[in-house]
Amino acid sequence: MRKFATWALAFVFALSFAWPSMPAAAQEGSLKLVVDGVEVEGYEQPFLSQGKVLIPVDNLFQEAGFNVTKEAPGKLNVTNTYLTLDFSIADQKISVNGKATDEVFPLTLRNYGNYISSDFLDSLEGFDVTVSEEDNTVNVTTNRVQDIDAFLEKMMGADLKSYEAKMTLDQSMEADTEELSMNMLMDMDMSVTTDPVALYMTQKMSMNMGEETEELTTEAYFTEDGFLQSDGDQWLKFPAELTDGLLEASMTQADPVAQLQLVKAFMKGIHVFEYDDVYIITQTMTNEEFKSMMNEALSLFSGLLPEGVVEQTDVVEETVAEEATDEEAVTEEEAAEEATSEEEAVAGDEAATEEEAVVDADLEGEAEFDMGSILDMLDINIEKYFVVTVVDKATLFPKSTSGTTVIKMSMDGETVTIKQLINGVFSKFNEVKAIKVPAEVIEKAVTWDLGAELEAEKAAE
Repeated sequence: MRKFATWALAFVFALSFAWPSMPAAAQEGSLKLVVDGVEVEGYEQPFLSQGKVLIPVDNLFQEAGFNVTKEAPGKLNVTNTYLTLDFSIADQKISVNGKATDEVFPLTLRNYGNYISSDFLDSLEGFDVTVSEEDNTVNVTTNRVQDIDAFLEKMMGADLKSYEAKMTLDQSMEADTEELSMNMLMDMDMSVTTDPVALYMTQKMSMNMGEETEELTTEAYFTEDGFLQSDGDQWLKFPAELTDGLLEASMTQADPVAQLQLVKAFMKGIHVFEYDDVYIITQTMTNEEFKSMMNEALSLFSGLLPEGVVEQTDVVEETVAEEATDEEAVTEEEAAEEATSEEEAVAGDEAATEEEAVVDADLEGEAEFDMGSILDMLDINIEKYFVVTVVDKATLFPKSTSGTTVIKMSMDGETVTIKQLINGVFSKFNEVKAIKVPAEVIEKAVTWDLGAELEAEKAAE
C-alpha cells in the first residue's frame, strides 16, 4: 500500500503537466451520494467538475455490492462477475468486460483520480443515475433485488432434485515459520441427489508442505446406508453414530427453510443483481459473522463426535478443573513465598503475553474449556471474503460459483494467513440417477472403530 501511495503521488505529479488544472470553484460544493436509498458516508463524495458530476469509484461500487480490488499501482478492478470494470491510470481508459471504452480516466487529480462520471455510470447495465440540484444529491439506483428474503425463499424452493458439480479449491497457508506454510490444490467431481440425500464424490488432492509433497486420490459414497470412503485399496465405513449425525446435517442443508436461516444468520452482506437471463448473488462476511459461524460449526461437530471422543474430552475438562481447584488451594504462606520469587523474576513475568494471561484466568476460574474459547483467543481478521453465485433466472438453479477468501489469524505473536480460491460449475440438473453403494464396496468396507483407536493410542502412551 505504501508503494502504491508513493507511485501514485509521483504519477499525479507527472499528470499535472498533461491535464489542465481545475479552478478551485470547480471542486467546491460536494454532493451527497445515495445508492438504492442508502446515503453513502465517507471522506470522498461526488462533486461537480467542468460540467460533469464525478462519483468516487470505491464508495459507489462497495455500497452497490461489487468486489473492489486495487490490483496494482494505478489499476483498479470492480466486479460482480457479470459486470467487470478495469480502471487504468497508465492507459488513461476504462474497460468494461474486457473491452476498452471511449471514457477517459482519470477525469480529475483529486484523491488520486478514482472517480467515474455520472453519465458513464448511467450507461452501464444495471445502473440508473439522477442528480438532484435542489437536494445536492446524486441518486444511484441499481438492479439489485430489494426483498432478499423473498428471493431466497423462492430460490430455495426450486425443483432441484439432483445435479453434478465440478469444484476446484486452491488454498495456501503462509506462516511466520516455514513448518506451518503449505499449498493445497483439490479437484472434486460430485453427483448429488436431494431426495433422498446422497452423494458420490471423487477427489484429487496435491499438498506441498515445506519440501514434502503428498498426492492423494479418494472416492466416497454418502447415502442413507452409510458413509464410505476409500483409503488406498481399502474402504472405510464411518461409525453409524457419526454417519447418522452427518446425514441429519445434510438433510438440514437440503431443507430450504434451514438454509435460508443459515444464510440470514451469517451472510448479512448479500446482494442479488437481476439481469436478463441470470441472477448474480454476491456475499461478504465480517469478522463477527465468521466467528459466529465457526462457533456454530464447532457446536455441530461436537454433537457428531462418537461417545469415546466426548468422554475423553470430558476427562480433559475435569482434569483442567481439578488442576484449577488445586491451584486455588495454595496456602497463604506458599503464596507469600511465590510472591517473593516472583519479585526476583519480575522481568520474566512482564514478558507474559496477554493471550497467556487469558488462558491462565480461564483455567483458574472456569471449569469448562472448549474449542469456542480458542476462537475467542485468536485474533481473526477477514481481509477479504467475496463469494459469487450465478443462478439461472428461468429455473433458479445454480450455474456456477466462485470465491476469494483471505483470513489472517494471530496468537501468541505468531501469524498465519490463509488464502483460498474456489471455483465450481453445476450441470445435469435433475438427470442424476439414484446413487447406490456398489455391493463389492460394502463387502470390502471395514468399519472405522474410533473408540478402539483412541484406547490404543492411550495405551501406547
